[in-house]
Amino acid sequence: MTRPLPSRTSRRGALGGMLVGLTATGCDLGPVREEPAPTPGTTAEPEPAPDPDAALVDAVVADLRSALALVTGAGRGRGALRAELAPWLRMHDAHLVALEAPSARVRAAQVRGSAAEARSRVRREETALQRRLATGAASARSGALASLLATMSAAVAQQLAATSPGEAG
Repeated sequence: MTRPLPSRTSRRGALGGMLVGLTATGCDLGPVREEPAPTPGTTAEPEPAPDPDAALVDAVVADLRSALALVTGAGRGRGALRAELAPWLRMHDAHLVALEAPSARVRAAQVRGSAAEARSRVRREETALQRRLATGAASARSGALASLLATMSAAVAQQLAATSPGEAG
């Protein structure tokens, strides 16, 4: 036979039940904080802060597109040089993709002179790009962007080191 439950609830049991109920429903016993209602024409969500690195990314994308245009122009009409510059084209394309700014089609820069002069100009511009990427890495606010730009700078430096001044790629 089962024993009947007591008909009286103790004070401790009642308080415990109330606390469990309040906790389970997420009620707050503290003072109520009222949020101001949004006024017409404004949103309840604050505007996101502008990206502090946006201008830096835009400048790097412009530099990479410029380098891509130069490398493309330097290879135009210079078959052997075009083949030598192919790794530079792939590298710059990959860097633009990493920055989520695909190169699409850039207009080739007009590069006058011999293949040797064009090669020399590419090396000068790539050396300057490598320095700008390193400077950008040091000034980036985002750690991920700083790392990406440092990696890009290292890739350009490696490509420069892997090619002699008489050879562009």
